[in-house]
Amino acid sequence: MMIMNTSHANDANIERTQPPSLLWHGIVFNVIWFLIVIMQWSTAAALVALIWFALTPPRAITLKLIVSLASIGIIADFTFISMNLFVFNDATINPLWLGVLWVSFARFAFIFLQHWPLPYWHLALISAVSGPFSYYVGHLKQAVIIQLQLLPQVILFVLFWACVLPLALYIWRKFS
Repeated sequence: MMIMNTSHANDANIERTQPPSLLWHGIVFNVIWFLIVIMQWSTAAALVALIWFALTPPRAITLKLIVSLASIGIIADFTFISMNLFVFNDATINPLWLGVLWVSFARFAFIFLQHWPLPYWHLALISAVSGPFSYYVGHLKQAVIIQLQLLPQVILFVLFWACVLPLALYIWRKFS
């Protein structure tokens, strides 16, 4: 049985949630992701996110961390758009779509890190697989068009996402 050192999690100034809440928060985040990526109902997703934040409001410091990570993600996605790595039609892309998804992801990421403060390389591996996979599912559902035959583009997405969860852990430890 592997015993994890959670001293960083216990010292962090972040919500003290109980283990069952990781499941609750994970379900809510995945519902939001499903509504945005699969159903392309950003307004419904925004409503779920607002209810989520109202029922379990984050502490002020956590909210700052959420906004920081979400801002990095939104800037990265808009950079990918400006580089024509993503192509959205007018019906699918709007700031609400990206904002709700990134804020919700950031919220869940910090809750996940509270329960699973894994080593940086584990987090890099998890996010290097899950982030590009999310883009791929969005591509399959035509929420975003990605030229997947471009190997450098795929490598860029993997490298970007390999940094996301480790960056979240770093800023959580540094600023909370």
